[in-house]
Amino acid sequence: MAVRDRNRVGVCKVDKDGNITELHREFWGQGWIYKDWAAFREHPEAPCYVPELDDVAYTGNDFLAMCNGQEEIAEELFDGVDWQNPSTLMTDWERDGEIDTCRKCGKLFLSYDVRKCPHCGEDV
Repeated sequence: MAVRDRNRVGVCKVDKDGNITELHREFWGQGWIYKDWAAFREHPEAPCYVPELDDVAYTGNDFLAMCNGQEEIAEELFDGVDWQNPSTLMTDWERDGEIDTCRKCGKLFLSYDVRKCPHCGEDV
């Protein structure tokens, strides 16, 4: 049976190798997913997200790796996924000009209506 509370939607259990052993998705946002905010915040090695069309359990560490180790971007990405694969949402953000990588310092930043890199001040 799926669980929905303020910190989690659905149920996901994995074995010691990270393979899903039990998965119950619930409808959230735009699709059927598993999402655990507490796991993302407090246990970065634990599964925190399974998208609608894929049986891959993502951890907080996975989100961090996709975001070049930048916690604030990883949090935005985790908050933003509601059915899709996290890398798909990143690609959408890049295509739509919502996220960019600074040419000077190489860091990601939310770029909508931004004129300078918030990390190094370089014009964008």
